[in-house]
Amino acid sequence: MRSIAQRLLLLVPATVVGGSVGALWWLLDEVPRAELSLLHYVLFVVATTVTELLPMRQPGGRPVPTSMAIVATLALLGASPVALVAVGATGWLLARVVERQGIHPGPFAMRVVGSWSLAGVVAVGATLGVGWTGTTTHEGAVASIDLGAGFAVVLAIMVGSPLVQVMSLQATRMSHLPRRVVEAVGHSWMGGAAVSSTALLGGLVYDVLGAWTLPTMLIPLLAARMGMDRFAVASRAYDQTIRAMSRLPEQLGAVDAEHGVRVGRLAHQVGLDLGLDADTLTVLEHASHLHELGRIRHDDPDAHVSRPQLARGGASIIRETDSLSRVADVIEAHGEPHAASGEVALPARVVAACCQVDRYGPVPGDEGQRQEMLVRLVRDIGDLEVVASLSRVLDREGALRQG
Repeated sequence: MRSIAQRLLLLVPATVVGGSVGALWWLLDEVPRAELSLLHYVLFVVATTVTELLPMRQPGGRPVPTSMAIVATLALLGASPVALVAVGATGWLLARVVERQGIHPGPFAMRVVGSWSLAGVVAVGATLGVGWTGTTTHEGAVASIDLGAGFAVVLAIMVGSPLVQVMSLQATRMSHLPRRVVEAVGHSWMGGAAVSSTALLGGLVYDVLGAWTLPTMLIPLLAARMGMDRFAVASRAYDQTIRAMSRLPEQLGAVDAEHGVRVGRLAHQVGLDLGLDADTLTVLEHASHLHELGRIRHDDPDAHVSRPQLARGGASIIRETDSLSRVADVIEAHGEPHAASGEVALPARVVAACCQVDRYGPVPGDEGQRQEMLVRLVRDIGDLEVVASLSRVLDREGALRQG
């Protein structure tokens, strides 16, 4: 299993080579260039700062940095890799100053590396796409763009950015990487399409509109951001409702505070490690949050109620909501995980195992208790794959705490 740093390190050679190729081709004058004054570069920095302050919020995902549209436009115009890095990094720094946030080296380095590599991607696309230039004229003005470079920008934003995001997920095993990338691309395609198409628009009309291109680009970016914000708000409200329901047993004193949230977080990591698809991961998280809901059917929190009874009680409550029928099936099955079958079997066993770990987890660093817990999980859950995956996740979390 590779750490986040090791995984991201796999991208460094391609980034360095790509950016270096871009610098080389730029120096050899192989990439078409626009004549940009210092004032225009300052305007690009301002536009980058503004878009850094207005990221697109994806439902259930990371924000899409709209500033990529500005930097990509500058790359399409043939700016040097050094200029791209300066504009991208300066815009990010100014945005953090405006927001009064701390300046962390990780995100800053990602902006530098992203701008540098984007220069290389555009240079390679322009070179391979020589002769593929789309041109239109209007009253003596010429609008043109190298289609090879444009295709490279679309590929970098819509595929390259999700790839980096997936590589940074600690619990994503390399064997599951292709599926995760496909899911990430499918999840972020709306934001990626808005950013990449705006970049192409800017590169196409800059010769005609000049500096007025930048405020023109902000209009579609803001429209796309407003539309995606509505989806994100609805998604957050739904998730908050699930979490509020998970706290009902806590109010009775039947379970520890934040038990459902902790189980959900751990189950999500195990699900990633096992390679569950995105839809099943969502069901798994919701079931983890709500798996104790059956306790609200019992007035006395101290009364002994078997796990299967609690699972059936919780499932019956959740089935009153049609949209959570799969969640109800997983919750019911987790009461007797060794007997679960079908598509709910694996998620149910993950929920049951993570619940036991949160309730009766060993003291960190006590290897004897750790082994005892794993043996008990094998006996109660009856799934070696789930227990092995849970053990890997616990090992990673322990390493992160020690680091």
